[in-house]
Amino acid sequence: MIIKLTTVLSSILLLFVSTLASAQPLSQAGKVSEIINVKGYIYLRLEEPAIWIATSPLAVSKGDIINYSGGMEMRDFYSKTLNRSFKSIIFVQGVALDGQKLNANPHSTIDSSSHGMGQSIIPKSVKIKPPMSSEIKPIKDGNTIADLFRKSTSLNSQSVKLRAKVMKISQNIQGKNWITLQDGTGTKPDNKLLATSSEIVSPGDLVVVSGILKTDIDIGSGYKYKILLENAAFSTE
Repeated sequence: MIIKLTTVLSSILLLFVSTLASAQPLSQAGKVSEIINVKGYIYLRLEEPAIWIATSPLAVSKGDIINYSGGMEMRDFYSKTLNRSFKSIIFVQGVALDGQKLNANPHSTIDSSSHGMGQSIIPKSVKIKPPMSSEIKPIKDGNTIADLFRKSTSLNSQSVKLRAKVMKISQNIQGKNWITLQDGTGTKPDNKLLATSSEIVSPGDLVVVSGILKTDIDIGSGYKYKILLENAAFSTE
């Protein structure tokens, strides 16, 4: 069944308007009071003002006064890697210490490679390595991405489950988060699965995902998918 969403262009316009509205001033300063390092990211809690920011890895210590520029505020952001929710966090474009630039890796950027639209929470400089063949062990009574493409006709509108690696995330597209998954199976271009969800996971996470498989999806403006996983739910079992 072909699903046409004729409001996609207006949704994209609203997304860009909201993006501009939530962009931060060109430069702000704060004192580092807490540091959390994870793969590809560093989370910093600042004092004066009291706020969390995230950026690419850098050398910084507690007590340092830093300047940060640009960025995008994410509200009610959940990090699967940290198993922690942030009421508000800013993914910033650049950080400087004592006038010396520490990084220039934009976390707040429109990633045109991520479904052609939307706000991606993965910085362009951080590359998530695709899983190799046989790297990810399939779950019992589950499927692989190759299975889903091969059996898509019989599995249409059925509940499916698989283990996969999170490659990209684009948030708040038509009220959903769009998550790209790979598990090391399938042949290009049928080696990636796109899932829509109200949940948020982090790029690089190894997850078990379940949802309803849909086939021959057309969301308009040239975006068509052989298969799509809808209402996806994630766990780390």
